[in-house]
Amino acid sequence: MSSQAKWKLLAVLIVVSAILGAVGWQQFAPRPMWPTTIMITPTVTTVTSSQTIVAAQRQTEWIRAGEVKPVNYYLTLLESNDTQPYVQLASDLRRLPDLTNATAVAKITFLALNATNPEVKEAFELIIKGGTPNSRDFRYPVPSWNTELQVLYWLASQSRFKKDDTLALSIAMVNGFWVTIGDEQVRAAVSKDTNDLLSFLRETNEIQKERGYSQLEDYPLEAKICLTWTGGDPNRAGHSYENDPRWSLHIHALGNFIPKPADIKGYNWNTVSVETLRKARQLIDEKGWIDRSVDRTVRNMEEYIYTSNRPHWIFTWPNPPIIEVDGQKAICRNMNNMDFEFEHLLKNGSGIGVCGDEAVLIEALCKSWGISTTQVKRTWEGPESNHQHCIYFEPSSKLWKAYEKQVATYDSRERGQGVQNVYIFRPPVADPNYFKSEIDSNQSLKMRNLYYRMLSISTDNIVKMFTTGVKTSQMKQWLLYS
Repeated sequence: MSSQAKWKLLAVLIVVSAILGAVGWQQFAPRPMWPTTIMITPTVTTVTSSQTIVAAQRQTEWIRAGEVKPVNYYLTLLESNDTQPYVQLASDLRRLPDLTNATAVAKITFLALNATNPEVKEAFELIIKGGTPNSRDFRYPVPSWNTELQVLYWLASQSRFKKDDTLALSIAMVNGFWVTIGDEQVRAAVSKDTNDLLSFLRETNEIQKERGYSQLEDYPLEAKICLTWTGGDPNRAGHSYENDPRWSLHIHALGNFIPKPADIKGYNWNTVSVETLRKARQLIDEKGWIDRSVDRTVRNMEEYIYTSNRPHWIFTWPNPPIIEVDGQKAICRNMNNMDFEFEHLLKNGSGIGVCGDEAVLIEALCKSWGISTTQVKRTWEGPESNHQHCIYFEPSSKLWKAYEKQVATYDSRERGQGVQNVYIFRPPVADPNYFKSEIDSNQSLKMRNLYYRMLSISTDNIVKMFTTGVKTSQMKQWLLYS
């Protein structure tokens, strides 16, 4: 080979090495994590006689870690959009009492202005509409600001947000209620617990993803709202033994928090802890209950705990024993205490109580694996003839269902009654009037505005409804807009 050819070959090798080095560096160089940069693209919407035009009001800006601008800068970005719900969002943010974390406000601004999922805008609209409590609903001072937005701000102060993060929005929407009715200890607990819940659910989503299962972060808004509500049906919340040896008022039911705020004992009683959810996720995985099919996963849980023979359930009706729960003596029925029920299952190999307690335990197990649930109560022949159970979101079909034996074969009495009343629990997305009371004329059953109600529905239609499934669009209407 000539000297000139050798030099040409050497030059080619140098170029190739440089290219490979650049490619390798890009392949293995550490990726920046959000929110190192946050793109803000403010827009303004104008309406003419023939069309709606959405145009950028100013050039796209990047918010960089370490270069965050003052809080007012981001509020001005929202206001300069000149459309709702962003202008009102800025107004509600300004009213928060602790709005000092500019990075958190930047994250909320990013989430609002850069959304590509219309449910993000819908969630902000619901937060603005329902997040500020009505002081006339209570007999004690409650916050004058938007408590749902306050929880979102707390989340943004502690956690990263993803683009179109309706999971974080859902957690904020259902937990603002505890901030409204709770004392200072409850509010501090909510700040911590909501952040822990967001981390837990994202971790669960990654496990689902690794196994090739449906992922909770892909759920529609109403399913995420039900998933992130950890309070069961707190309209019940246990019967106190100390006040009345048999038929006393509920210990920690929501109705008790109209005349006085919820204390930390009541909050902990009604909500499942992330620690319990972690243990429950481990348990159902070890027992092999988790299946690619959500229907089969729920069936596995229900069959184990509450079949007709009930090998793993202690049924306490009609003579419920007196037990101790969280240091309080209580009548063992309708306790709405997920932590207690799960610990009882771990220690004794069985749950305990009546159908409402089984619904609470199933909810804890389902939510530990990211299965969205809410509770249904069905009544016939008066308020004392009833059954309570879970319904769950099945993501492949986008339908809400109940385990068939809960509606079709639970008790032969039900199928022979002809008609029933159905009460679907609605998580507290709208604070105002949530405690509103009404009387069902044909039942004389006092129900608060915690439920979507369907009265005098044929039993056959109820069985078909919850075994065939209710469309998620219908559930959204019932849970959020009815």
